[in-house]
Amino acid sequence: MKRKAIVVLLLLVVVAAFVFAGGNQEAGATQKVYKIKVGHEFTTDSPRHKALEIFKSYVEKESDGRLAVEIFPAGILGKEAEMIESVKMGNIEMYVGGPFDPQTEKLNLILMPFFFENQEALMRVAKSDIGAAIRKDGEKNNLKLLAFGDAGSRQITNNIREIKSPSDMKGLKIRTPGMESIIKCMETLGANTVSLPYADVYMALKTGVVDGQENPLANIGDMKFYEVQKYMTYIDYQFHPEVISANLKFFNSLPVDLQKIIEDGAWIFTEEQNKLRSAMDSVVLDKIKAQGVKVYTPTAQEKKAFMDASAPVYDYFINKGVFSREELEAVRNVAQGK
Repeated sequence: MKRKAIVVLLLLVVVAAFVFAGGNQEAGATQKVYKIKVGHEFTTDSPRHKALEIFKSYVEKESDGRLAVEIFPAGILGKEAEMIESVKMGNIEMYVGGPFDPQTEKLNLILMPFFFENQEALMRVAKSDIGAAIRKDGEKNNLKLLAFGDAGSRQITNNIREIKSPSDMKGLKIRTPGMESIIKCMETLGANTVSLPYADVYMALKTGVVDGQENPLANIGDMKFYEVQKYMTYIDYQFHPEVISANLKFFNSLPVDLQKIIEDGAWIFTEEQNKLRSAMDSVVLDKIKAQGVKVYTPTAQEKKAFMDASAPVYDYFINKGVFSREELEAVRNVAQGK
């Protein structure tokens, strides 16, 4: 019995040694690092890029280096539509920007003309259950829409004449991105639309390929469109969401704690981008005026004329089945704080 007890004791010692060695090996093992490429088409001076740098710092710090973010600005990874397809295929892990239909058609609920009064109204929708449902719809396209904020209210510039009424839009060649909501709005107001990549707009304006364009102030400043334009109508005709999205399969493959860090980081990106964009607007507006661009702000009555003239855009998307009138009214109620 004594000999048997000694053998058992020796076995326990051996097992404990193996467990201890295994534990030490596990503790000393290198943690897996998940690399994230984030693409966008704006410059490094843009609010988008600066906010992405804050996102990068946050997720790398909170994950203790298990997440490594590399930002690719200025269309290095391709045009916007190409980058979205790359994210869907898993060649790029994350992306910020439009167009929106390839991410989810439900984002058109945010894109209706003269729908939001200000950034706060947009963010009420973004953080609501309706906003969550819009983001969820992106999963059918293999995208995880992490968050969306304010990509800016859009203004109209041109080289032909001041735009004070819808009739002033008639016949103008206006560059538009490949977004149906913008194209339909410009066409409804009487403009001739020309779709061009964002990076090609400056030269198109300079050479007269197009008469004008529409973009938020930050974008107009970022790309210096004011250098090659004579008139701007400060009209806030449309707010765009600033969407930050990820490849769904990649996101779901991450440990749960890292998923939460990325989601939290996405909302931090959104809030920081909103602040940076708002702060930049007044600076850019001063630059535009200093360049000699004639800036016109429509009166309330004039703006209502634009709103009435663009009403068919709402009916177009409802009749197309992109969203229902009930969905549209639900978003409007949240935006208005009802």
